[in-house]
Amino acid sequence: MEQTRLYSLIRKLADDEATPEEVQELHEWYHSVYAVGDVEWPSEDPAEEELLRQRIWAQLRPRPRFRVVRMVARVAACLVLLAGVFLVWRYMGNKGPDQITVYNPWGKILQVTLPDSSHVWLNAATTLRYKRPFGSYRELYLDGEGYFDVAEDPAHPFVVHAGGLTTTVLGTRFDMRSFDTDPGTTVTVIRGKVQVDNAGKVLDQLTPARQLQWDDHTRQSRTVSVDTTEIMAWQQGQLRFDYERMETIAGTLSRWYNVKILFKDSTLRNCRLMGSFDNKITLPQILTIISNTIDMQWAMDDKKRIVILSGKGCQ
Repeated sequence: MEQTRLYSLIRKLADDEATPEEVQELHEWYHSVYAVGDVEWPSEDPAEEELLRQRIWAQLRPRPRFRVVRMVARVAACLVLLAGVFLVWRYMGNKGPDQITVYNPWGKILQVTLPDSSHVWLNAATTLRYKRPFGSYRELYLDGEGYFDVAEDPAHPFVVHAGGLTTTVLGTRFDMRSFDTDPGTTVTVIRGKVQVDNAGKVLDQLTPARQLQWDDHTRQSRTVSVDTTEIMAWQQGQLRFDYERMETIAGTLSRWYNVKILFKDSTLRNCRLMGSFDNKITLPQILTIISNTIDMQWAMDDKKRIVILSGKGCQ
């Protein structure tokens, strides 16, 4: 998040003028940064911490006297966020200023340009970590899903770690997916060639339209041919499901719409569905379409961000 945006959100929170969406944005920023512990610090100036403290504090000072009481709780909350900033700053001081973490929250796709001019598109609820500048290896760590367009540089292999797998390339385009809610990790090559390893053992060398599927439970992999247009759908603004289990679909919807989806009837989990939706469609619209396809009902608690699914499903 840019500094100007961060200061604006903190000021609005202190003035009790922040919308629910802005409060959510501020909390997501804080929790994502504090949980990971690494952010890109915008300056190497050792006095930056004090400058930041003074600038944020200036935004927190109450102006109209009649608003002082109302603002006390808001200012306290902001100071907690400010403390989080300092904790991250001090933590970075121990690890070095070259550790970069990029977190993409729910409901959007984020494009990142890397130091070598490679490009990465991050799906919702995805974190990417790397060091700047790159060393002899262009090494990155992915938690979630990313589409990589790698700049060719034979002297500096491009290495991505995700879900226990290591994918090494020289110059290519590929998709890598490894969410905590998924049963494993997938690597799909769009163009070029990549090598996939687990614990130092080569699993396969993939060529275009080939996908390696790693199962976390069996610790085994298999390689299959896939339609790359299906794999690339998310990067092009589509929520596409190709005969996927309802449990997997629920995970995708949870990340994109920032909700928790619960199954009241477990039989729904194994229903398989096909469909393609624009990612700007609302969640109620998608759930209604699914309900018209299988025996399913849904209920949503907007305040708690919870959706409950019930019904006999596809049995």
